[in-house]
Amino acid sequence: MRHRTAWRAGALVLVLAAAAVVGVALLRGGGGGQPGPPPLKQTPLSAEALVDSIGVSTHFNYLDTAYARRPEIVARLRELGVRHVRAAMPTPPVGPIADGLRELKAAGIRGTLGTGDPNVDPARAVTDALTVMRGSIAAFEGPNELDHSGDPTWPAKLRSYMPGLQAATRSQAPGVPLVGPSFSKAGNNRLGLTLPGMVNLHPYPGGKPPEPVFGEALAEVAGGQGKGVVFTETGYHNAMNDAAAQPPVSEAVAAIYFPRLLVTAFGAGVKRTFVYELADERPEPALADPEEHFGLLRSDLSPKPAFLAIKTLIAALRLSPGPGPRSGGPDWEVRAPGDVDVQQLRLVRGDGSHVIALWRPVSVWDTARLQPIDVPPRRVEIRFGRPARDVAVWRPSVSQAPVLRRALAPQLSLDLGPDLTLISLR
Repeated sequence: MRHRTAWRAGALVLVLAAAAVVGVALLRGGGGGQPGPPPLKQTPLSAEALVDSIGVSTHFNYLDTAYARRPEIVARLRELGVRHVRAAMPTPPVGPIADGLRELKAAGIRGTLGTGDPNVDPARAVTDALTVMRGSIAAFEGPNELDHSGDPTWPAKLRSYMPGLQAATRSQAPGVPLVGPSFSKAGNNRLGLTLPGMVNLHPYPGGKPPEPVFGEALAEVAGGQGKGVVFTETGYHNAMNDAAAQPPVSEAVAAIYFPRLLVTAFGAGVKRTFVYELADERPEPALADPEEHFGLLRSDLSPKPAFLAIKTLIAALRLSPGPGPRSGGPDWEVRAPGDVDVQQLRLVRGDGSHVIALWRPVSVWDTARLQPIDVPPRRVEIRFGRPARDVAVWRPSVSQAPVLRRALAPQLSLDLGPDLTLISLR
């Protein structure tokens, strides 16, 4: 989880296909082999499943950091609304990790638990995890970025360890999914295709928009996507005075990119995406150490704009006031100028109400100058097959409340900026 390697991402050139009723804009990368966004699902997807796909990394064993304030950390997780955390295995099943996981279980939050040290007997690790969090384990995960350990035998260790972890999981926790090991270098991800467990990727955008970076990462492991893909780390840091490892972004830019990141990953079929990480670990006012500034919370546990954006995204997806929808649900068509690149997902809540997710996969940050890029809004029109009821327009990166409401609307005209827009309707 340290010494991250940023994924390479090239220039973004996208084309909006002809909009179709109840469809997703078909987007493609530019010429010259430049990476483009991943293709998105064109069928309606579950809004609840999108919420369930969002997770965040925690470090309850970092006792000299903000994570030592465990009750406040758990309270912030509940406020955020996430249902999943990524954490280390509690081996042995006592101490700060075990205590933190027990509190998370009591709060209704599930864990994806990484085995960490490949020298620890995987059967023992699974036993200890079940002792602490039985019934609340979402998945077991293989070793983290062993290719960065400096041990030249790391491939052989993984080939030996992962079958043992798979056997321990199947015998002690049948039905609990297995996530494969993660890697620090993109080229090593192909090894994960040959090992037990879902494909495990760490596609850090490195200050760039998430869409082309995710497209490139998923294209590399396309042959293994039938196993399922999990992003167990991804995110942005705000150490504005150190761009050596990965270019930073401002807190405001991170708040724009994070909702797009989460919706893009889900729409591309990623099973779960874990934001790295919940909190900045230590105070570091010089903003010179990236490792101290990946959090959604500052080290004093005050929320950054990205925390509020993700919190609002989750709340808007869950919110469904008023009577149920009419039978059949609404149809719609999104119209935009030919030079405006738009992506969209159709989401359906459990009660049958709908959410349209719209965003423009554009860059809002100059990674060379470390300055924001002004992206003027462009007008798009949503035409409904029949008037939509109880329409609420959310912009999670801008406001924690809807920016527009309509009781009845035959169509909507919106100025679509670079941030994610959600249109809730019946």
